[in-house]
Amino acid sequence: MLKSFHFNSPDELISNTYVFGNEGRGCYIIDLGKFDSRIEKYINEHHNGIIYAIILTHGHFDHISGIKTVLDKGYNPVLFISSEEEEFLENTRLNCSSMYKEEITLNYGNKILVDDEDEIDFKDGYVLKVIQTSGHTRGSVCYLVNKENALFSGDTLFKDGIGRTDLPTGSIKEMRKSLEKLSKLDPNLVVYPGHGDPTTIKSEFKNIGGNL
Repeated sequence: MLKSFHFNSPDELISNTYVFGNEGRGCYIIDLGKFDSRIEKYINEHHNGIIYAIILTHGHFDHISGIKTVLDKGYNPVLFISSEEEEFLENTRLNCSSMYKEEITLNYGNKILVDDEDEIDFKDGYVLKVIQTSGHTRGSVCYLVNKENALFSGDTLFKDGIGRTDLPTGSIKEMRKSLEKLSKLDPNLVVYPGHGDPTTIKSEFKNIGGNL
């Protein structure tokens, strides 16, 4: 089961967080710009108050800011992040929090670094395949979750758009390569982006395929 949380009020970070896992068992979180009472209540009601892992598409502050709250509340999830993105957790210039109202640093040892084509098998029916999609940042990745027919695309691919490439380590050249890679995936995959509404591979590459 999959639950989406959207933060977009004037006093909140504008981003998406996704919680998935088997009912009655611990859950997994994709990106966590904020950990609020809505998310915690959902996890308590459907996942026994257990967070197995937090899985990051990239290290920008609007995708990691909620992790400190999770740790302060006593949760001890495994943190998954690209090996090329690990530095972003503690570098406020790279994670862009130095441009925002509060600088974010995260020094956390319980993490696993992932690379392109890795498969994360949680032994409960959920297997995540890592797809490196450099462009928005050098270590941006997407996660393919077949059990949910889902691609969690972070800030690489949005509904009717793509991620910006003008922030530290961004590259339009690498973004084009990453989009080419995503265009070859199952067209019926549902795409859950880091911002905005869900879409499908088919819909997006019908729209932008000619501009790769």
